[in-house]
Amino acid sequence: LRHLPKTKRANHCLFAKLRFTLPDGSMKDVLHRMYYLYDTELENVMYAICLYGPLSFDFNGKCQVVDTITGITEELSVGTNASVLGKRERQVLALIDSGMKSAEIAERLNISIHTVSRHRQEILAKLQVKNSIEACRLAKSMELI
Repeated sequence: LRHLPKTKRANHCLFAKLRFTLPDGSMKDVLHRMYYLYDTELENVMYAICLYGPLSFDFNGKCQVVDTITGITEELSVGTNASVLGKRERQVLALIDSGMKSAEIAERLNISIHTVSRHRQEILAKLQVKNSIEACRLAKSMELI
């Protein structure tokens, strides 16, 4: 938002999709809206107001800047979700999603079964999920696989 003209900054907010873990262990996607209140010179943020609510529309999961006057949205950054997992982790996850067992993945990728297990553990930790099924579902929604 710093790149916007000072007079337009107050008209914009940020939208992002977050995942909350509920007390029962299930995951819930929510919409996170961030509004900023600036000082009188519109130079510095004095307050940030965060609102959380149900995700009631299709949102691609990337942060967007929204002009609250016109409704026009713009992607905040050119970064992609692909950086969440490494190339080999995405390969392993894609093979898991296709139904392959660890031994089959190890043979296909020409790595040890222990390396496959390590990749599985890293995938679960990075995606903050409990099992491979959740990892595959989340990775598909993030367009990682």
